[in-house]
Amino acid sequence: MVSRPLPSRASSKHSSVNNSSLNDASEDEKRLSEKFAVHRHLVPLVSQNEEVVFLNAASAPPSNLVVHEAITRYSAEALYEAHPHTKWRETREEARRLIARCINAEVPETIAFTRDTTEGLGDFIRAVPFQPGDNVVVVDTEHPNQVYGWLALRSAGLEVRQVPTIPDAEKAGEITAVDAETLRPYVDGRTRAIGISSVSFDSGQLNDVAGISAAFRPRGIHVLADVAQHVGIARLDVRALGVSAAAFTLHKGLNCPTGVGALYISPAAFAELADPAPPIVNMAAVRNVRADLLVDGREAVQMYPDARRFEHQNMSLVGVAAAEAFARFYLEVLGPTDVEAYLYYLTDLLRGECERLGISVLGPRERRCRAPHICVLDLDPGAWGAYLRGEGGVRFTANRLGIRVSFGFFNSVGDVRRFVGVLESGLARGLSV
Repeated sequence: MVSRPLPSRASSKHSSVNNSSLNDASEDEKRLSEKFAVHRHLVPLVSQNEEVVFLNAASAPPSNLVVHEAITRYSAEALYEAHPHTKWRETREEARRLIARCINAEVPETIAFTRDTTEGLGDFIRAVPFQPGDNVVVVDTEHPNQVYGWLALRSAGLEVRQVPTIPDAEKAGEITAVDAETLRPYVDGRTRAIGISSVSFDSGQLNDVAGISAAFRPRGIHVLADVAQHVGIARLDVRALGVSAAAFTLHKGLNCPTGVGALYISPAAFAELADPAPPIVNMAAVRNVRADLLVDGREAVQMYPDARRFEHQNMSLVGVAAAEAFARFYLEVLGPTDVEAYLYYLTDLLRGECERLGISVLGPRERRCRAPHICVLDLDPGAWGAYLRGEGGVRFTANRLGIRVSFGFFNSVGDVRRFVGVLESGLARGLSV
């Protein structure tokens, strides 16, 4: 099937910036630049449209031809095949195996497909048993979709403890990664769970989830990780992290359409939950559904003894088809190690240029404490945001901290150079830092 490209629209804006200089790059950085340049054509929005500087992968990357072809193929099967569902179910199980490889899960059956990160978080949150007076611990900068999930249980007697990290960051003048010591004063004998993002969505710090799990999982405290900003962006090993569960969307690092996500539940945590009931029970969760689809209430309901009991029969099969295609491309062509290294290279390059311009980049500097793909520039989202969106042609996210830019596999050193040129022009016209 043939994909129709966008019309090419070359631009001379900010052309004074050298967008291909690699003189200071190491041999490995040159190798990575050459490798990913080959794949840039898969994203026509950036490869064929120099009017756009797309630096918003952490929100949602532009689509790509790998996913486009998978969706087109699915659509053709729906149009012309009388019984495509058998093939789609096979694709679903292959996607499950590939997603399990992406996060180094024990077995594919630890993966349930969900609608998004929120549904995955909510499924696990509702499965954690507690008594009135028990508590869970989250930080004050945790993503709202996890926090609200826990807060919804306050009426049932659950206490939600929010660790105040923002005042310490403001006092110290720096944002640091969350670790076990950050949380320890708020954890006690009645703590049932800790909710934490492996990568913070707003500042990009890489939290010490493995250290948190090592400190608190032996005490029977569940650790629920939001890894939406991690999967497909950096190497991820949920077994090494030691978490009870991890939820993530597939529309960020794995470049799929919205509407499909995944929930991982470790076998050990599943056993501790003692036969958890899904918040919404679908027949896809039940192993002993009768062929005639009649339900005899006298018979025991045998749900799958793993994460699959949280799935729905009518999941987004087109989204799963896209996930199968891109997860394979990510694992077998791009390579998790190379993706991570390349994104670190791009953010390191931008950080260096920002330092030269006198623009602060917020969050930890050390790679071990920050995500590969995110930089938050300490710039006024009002004045700078209007300029960057307008004349600058930059796609980014403005948040409480400043201007968040984020890279994907499709970005290039040229994108960094063009963005730096936009920043230089903004400074020249008097925008403040």
